[in-house]
Amino acid sequence: MRTGSGEERESALQSGWTVEAAPSIPEPVEPVTPAATASERGDADDASEPDAKPKQMSNLTVVLLGLSGGLFMLYAWVWMSWAQYYADVNAAVAAGSGSIGGVLQQIVFWIAPLAPVFWFISALVLARTQTRKLVLALVIGLVVTFPLPMVFLSGAAL
Repeated sequence: MRTGSGEERESALQSGWTVEAAPSIPEPVEPVTPAATASERGDADDASEPDAKPKQMSNLTVVLLGLSGGLFMLYAWVWMSWAQYYADVNAAVAAGSGSIGGVLQQIVFWIAPLAPVFWFISALVLARTQTRKLVLALVIGLVVTFPLPMVFLSGAAL
């Protein structure tokens, strides 16, 4: 193929065809931005760059997330079973608390089983890139949201 733009030579591909010499392509120039110059100096934080990709979690962290997530779901199930078991008792106590007290007590009583799930999600969102803080938040959450009625009353509602 003849274009007249450079050296041409015969090719062994097929008779009649010619291959042009490698064209000279200039190196692309990257635009200089203030964020790019700051990151080269080391002044900018990794989180401040909009195109910076988050670090991938290690295998151990993913396994820890799976185990702790399962435990948090188990905790939520146990708390929910206790909430259903004591619903009548709670309604009687809430009736003596007045209308506002009764509503607030019912809200707290039925939202408490969701505390382990909320703890897990908030720990994951707030400390996702910092593994040590994530592990610490998950361990504290496993201790704080532990369903104590399961231990002291030996699972009467289960």
